[in-house]
Amino acid sequence: MNDGKIIIDKIIAEAEKVADATLKQAQKEVDSILKAAQDKAGKEADALERAANSEADKVRSKEISGAEMQAKKAILEQKQNILADVIAEAEKRLLSLEDAEYAKVIGGMLAKLDKSLGTEIIVSPKDAARLAAVVQENGFQLSEKTADISGGFIVKNGDIEYNYSFESIITVEKEAIRQTAAQILF
Repeated sequence: MNDGKIIIDKIIAEAEKVADATLKQAQKEVDSILKAAQDKAGKEADALERAANSEADKVRSKEISGAEMQAKKAILEQKQNILADVIAEAEKRLLSLEDAEYAKVIGGMLAKLDKSLGTEIIVSPKDAARLAAVVQENGFQLSEKTADISGGFIVKNGDIEYNYSFESIITVEKEAIRQTAAQILF
């Protein structure tokens, strides 16, 4: 019986060795599978993080772009307001010139005027007296008729009238005036 016990012990010992080897092999496979899963999870986490960062960058860039656009709009609006104020101030100063200076400005305008457009000059009621001399000096005739204009004059040739009032000139030349003022101011 002793021999049987030895054989059984050898079989058990060999079974334990095989079991240990199988366990070690199984543990290696488990470790390998776990490592592969961890690597895969790490790669997926990195990919997700890159995608999230990319999306965040897009959102951030869009917000910054929108804010820059709003700032540019606000600056443009302020520039337009300043230019409108400059044009209004220029008209105000023209209208508030002393009589002699005002007559000089109108005289300069009349001197450059082509008489083929007409020689009858219509002015506002308040300008009729202070511009009579300068109109005649430049070879034009002051009309008995007056116009509802704040400054400047109208040239009449029969039924045709050419409006050289300050309001009309500013309206027609507004874009050129804005460009000139913008170059000076900005």
